[in-house]
Amino acid sequence: MSGPNTDTRVGDLPREHAALLREIHQLAAESARLRHTMHTDRLSAADSTAVLDQLGHLDRERELTEIAARSQGIPPSWVDQARQAGQTGRAWTDEQLLGAPTRQQTGRRTVKRVIADTAQLVDMAAITAAREHLLTLHGITSEPEPAAAQQLRRNMDALWTRATRTAAAIGMSGRERARAFTITDEHVRQRTEHYLHYGLDELNAEWRNHASPAVAASVRRSLSSLRRDARTTTTPSNPDLDADLPKPAELRDRARAVLGEAVAADHAESGHATEAAIAAAMPDQLAHDLDTDASTDGGEATTTEAYRDAGPDP
Repeated sequence: MSGPNTDTRVGDLPREHAALLREIHQLAAESARLRHTMHTDRLSAADSTAVLDQLGHLDRERELTEIAARSQGIPPSWVDQARQAGQTGRAWTDEQLLGAPTRQQTGRRTVKRVIADTAQLVDMAAITAAREHLLTLHGITSEPEPAAAQQLRRNMDALWTRATRTAAAIGMSGRERARAFTITDEHVRQRTEHYLHYGLDELNAEWRNHASPAVAASVRRSLSSLRRDARTTTTPSNPDLDADLPKPAELRDRARAVLGEAVAADHAESGHATEAAIAAAMPDQLAHDLDTDASTDGGEATTTEAYRDAGPDP
């Protein structure tokens, strides 16, 4: 990368850095296009809702990409330049000149860790719920490995602590924290249903990896390093960060809840499919007879015909 006081061509950047800036530009440009559509086209209420949902998704992806870019050492002024070019409709090519960075960002690499810790927490909650479900299907109603289950909970608590403390130590803004820590039920559902495709043995192996004591040990080492680094910075710790990231117990409960909804929906669909298959296979006359109610179709005629008096007993 060129020196701090010179302009730099995008084409001269490391490939991964150029790709991140290009993605930021594209996401910003698409958001600008959609916003222009909302202001110039007459959209129905349904279409407006769909556009707003898409805008929210694009803005979230762009901001997470910006966080990742800064964590890899890309100067914030270059990130801003890529975003602004996209928002104003300017082209972005390898010949684009990036102005001299206005300041260096040290320690931003840890933002990537915050995002990774949050993703791992979601996966651990999803695996826990899916494994409990599969164990039940196999007739196992109590935890067969209680010590490992307790360690997994400790690991989740440790990851949660590292994510929130790191966000405070490196001075992530409220907007950055909201984007990094927001976990939607849809995302939890997707991850949980993903693990339902695993066999029980395969899922147990994945679960044990997350339940390893090495996870918490690694977190403790990185937190010790973070505390040492914090002594050299003036960034204050913010206890309010704790409210931004759902607690591990809440994530596990949410994974169980969305899994329960998905299983109930599958059962309902299976029941409707069975009824439809029976109806399709049933002869028309038999279906008519079964659906005919004697009390509404001609009084008692059907009943007396079906059970005709056979006369006196011999």
